[in-house]
Amino acid sequence: MKQEEKQQKMVELQIMNQQADQIRQQLMGLEEQMESLSKLDASLEAVDNEEVGKKMFSPLSSGVYIKTSLRDNKEVLVAVGAGVVVKKSVKDARDMIQEQGKKMELIISQMKGDFEKFTTNAMNIEKELSLAQ
Repeated sequence: MKQEEKQQKMVELQIMNQQADQIRQQLMGLEEQMESLSKLDASLEAVDNEEVGKKMFSPLSSGVYIKTSLRDNKEVLVAVGAGVVVKKSVKDARDMIQEQGKKMELIISQMKGDFEKFTTNAMNIEKELSLAQ
C-alpha cells in the first residue's frame, strides 16, 4: 500500500471513529430518555391506582418537593409543545408515552446498527493498515 493510500485510510479511520463516538453519545442520551419515559409510565400507573385525597409529595424541580393531596387520579395535564398543555385521561397519557417509547426503541435499534457498521468498517481499515506495514 502506498504512503498516500495509508494516509487516506488513516483519515477515513479517524472520521469513522469520530462518527462512532457521536452515535455512542446519542445512544446514551436516547437510552436516558427511554428510562425517563419508563419511570413516567410507572408514575402514571401509580397515580391511576391511588385514592383521591391521598397525601403525597409532588416535585417542583430536581430534588425539591411540596406536600400535596391527590384531587383527581383520572386526568393529567400534558405538555404537547409550544407552551400548549392539554387534558388527557391517565390511560391516554400512558398510551401516548408507550407509543413514544416504541418509536424511540426503533430509533435506538437503527442507531445501534449504524454503530456496528462503523465499528466493523473501522476494524477492517485498521486491519488493512496493520497488514500494509
